[in-house]
This record gives sequence, structure tokens and C-alpha cells, in this order.
Amino acid sequence: MDAVKQEMFEQAKAQGLEAGIVPVSNPPDEEQRLDELKRLGLVEKDFESDRRFNNVTQIASYLTECPVSVINILSNDSQFCKLSSGVDVETKERLKQTPRDTSICQYVLATPGEQLIIEDIDEDERTRNFQNMPSASGIRFYAGTPLVSSRGYALGTLCVVDFEPSKLVHGQKEGLRLLSDQVVTLLEQGDVPAGRVAGENDSEADTGTEAKGEYFSSASIMFTDFVGFTRLVEQIQPGELLDTLNTFFKGFDQITAKHRLKKVKTIGDAYMCVGGVPEGRPTHIRDTCAAALDLVQFVEGSNIQHRTLGKPEWPIRVGIHTGPVIAGYSGGTFDVWGDAVNIAARMEASGEAGKVHISEASRAFLDRSAEVVERGQTDLKNKGAMTTFFLEKLT
Repeated sequence: MDAVKQEMFEQAKAQGLEAGIVPVSNPPDEEQRLDELKRLGLVEKDFESDRRFNNVTQIASYLTECPVSVINILSNDSQFCKLSSGVDVETKERLKQTPRDTSICQYVLATPGEQLIIEDIDEDERTRNFQNMPSASGIRFYAGTPLVSSRGYALGTLCVVDFEPSKLVHGQKEGLRLLSDQVVTLLEQGDVPAGRVAGENDSEADTGTEAKGEYFSSASIMFTDFVGFTRLVEQIQPGELLDTLNTFFKGFDQITAKHRLKKVKTIGDAYMCVGGVPEGRPTHIRDTCAAALDLVQFVEGSNIQHRTLGKPEWPIRVGIHTGPVIAGYSGGTFDVWGDAVNIAARMEASGEAGKVHISEASRAFLDRSAEVVERGQTDLKNKGAMTTFFLEKLT
């Protein structure tokens, strides 16, 4: 950056502070994130010469009906506008490198892996002060999807903007997510993968102690457990308890395999599986919900036999959430990590016996292909109140 541009850059930072814009703190993995930018050479990379990136921005505008779409890369202090659609030449030049602290995209770093939708920039508490900037462009709507590498680091955003307040429906949001995945795939082509997520053939799984995984922008996680298991432990002999638990888990294995889910692990009486990993199927939420309903039916059928034989019943509780995850191997064992996993566990813990408890994110993916009953605001431990639903059936 030459002296004149550097002076303009510093002036813009100062104007942002004067306008009352509060910069986002660096994420905990900022050093590793910057290493990832360097590894992929994104600051120096020429996006405009590759028509595939141009196609992405044009499709993003067409999909969302927003006049402007942009691919931005976020460094430690700068936002680099690598490609834009619907922007005049003068504005393109001005946006090539601007302070990260005065960008809306910086807020994506505060919630990595999640889309940032601001329906009215002038009303949102994070962005209302942007109108005080001398260079305010009149933007009123913003939707940004993070560009997350296979190692799980936020590189930048694919975003669309409009000059009027607006909203996106679920299909448009999901379309942006898929386009952002495509951008990352293009960026990482020719690069050595960070890790490998094996499929059903786990013979090639890494057996070392280092955790290796791959980022999936959308997956559905399911947890189950048996309500009152402590009571069952007190009522049933250890041998019979283990035999019954193993019978249930074998049935669960067959059901999840039927619906193409991947079993993650069992912990005591809890069973965990995931849809959309490693294949990345677009039907993962429906597959997971179908498996959940089958699990409940399977347990109910078994409990009828238990009642007939005068044995204790095993009521099941199921929770599902959809969101971004890292999936891979640690010490030779397959696992899934991420906040979406924590929310899925909370969905199960706050559910009810004999019911499939799903989050609002999972409900949005199902659209009209399911009958649900809104439960209302449910307090999830350490997550606050969220709107949740009970799944009745798939249509």
C-alpha cells in the first residue's frame, strides 16, 4: 500500500471510531486463521481472472434479488474486496482494501460458521452507527455467509447487500451457504487436504493421537437417551441391564444405517449419530428426522413387550439440531465437534419422553415436508431461550 492509500486507510479507521463503530475482537484462533490465509495465499490471489468466481457472485445476486454481491477476505486489519458484482469501477477501486474495523463483514468473525443476516442496518445495534461514516454508501440490508476452510477457519465472506431493508427466505439462505462452500472448494483446489473423514470403511482412519477433521457447513446431529436410566439401574440386574441396552443399540445401529446416518458414539445410555457427514447429502435433516421417528417407534414396540412381560419400560428422549460441524478422527476414533453438537445435546436433555425435539434451524430445513408442534421458547442450558418444536411426522 503506497503512502497516499495508507493515509486514507488510517483516516477511515479514525472515522469509524468517531462514528461509534465498535470493532469486533479477534477470535481465539486468530493466529491460526491468519496462517490459513497465508497458506492459501488469499490476500494476493487474483479472483477476477477466474470466471468461476464471477459466476458465484452473479448467481448470489440472482438468487437473493440483491443488486450487489461481493467476495471479501478478512486479514488481521483489512478487508480485501476480491470480487464484486453490481458495483461501479470507482467504488470497486475504493473497496479493494479497507479497514476491517469499519466493515460489516467483521461481525462474521464473532460467530464463525453462522450466517450474518442484518435486515435493516440502520436499526441493528451492531451497525446503526455506520450511517455516521462520511463514506456511508446507503446500504440498508446485508447477508453474509462465512467462507470457512476445510480446517474450520473463517477466511472471509460471500455477501449480498441491498439499499432497502429486506429479508431472505430459508431457500435463499441455504443457496448462499452452498455457494460459499463452492467458493472454498475453488480456493482449496490443488491444496493438500487438512484431514480426511473416512466413510464406512474406517480401515484407513488415522490411528495417531492428533485430531484431524474436515469442516461441514451443514450437518444434522441427533442425541438420544433413556429417561430415568438411573432408576432402571436400580431395578434391573446388571447382566440384564447390559443385554437390554445392547439390544436397543443394535436396533439403533440398523435404523441409522438404513437412513444413511453415521454413528458417532455411545456414552452410557446416550446414543449419538450425525447426518450429512461425510457425504454432505442435502437430505441430511430429513434422513435424521426419519431415523429419529423410527427409533421412537422401535423403542415403543419394545416397551409393549416389556409391559407384557412385567418388565420396566425404557422411555426414550430424542433431540436434533442442524448446523456447522468439524468431523474427523482423534486417536483413531471418529467424532464430531462444534457448537451445533452442544445445542443438539441440549435439545435432547430438554425434550420429553417419546418425542423428537428439534431446533428452529432443523425445522427451517424441513420447510413444509413435516408436521410439527411448536413448543415455544425453551431454555437450553448455557444457550438461553430458543424456539423449538416437536416433530410429529414427515410428509
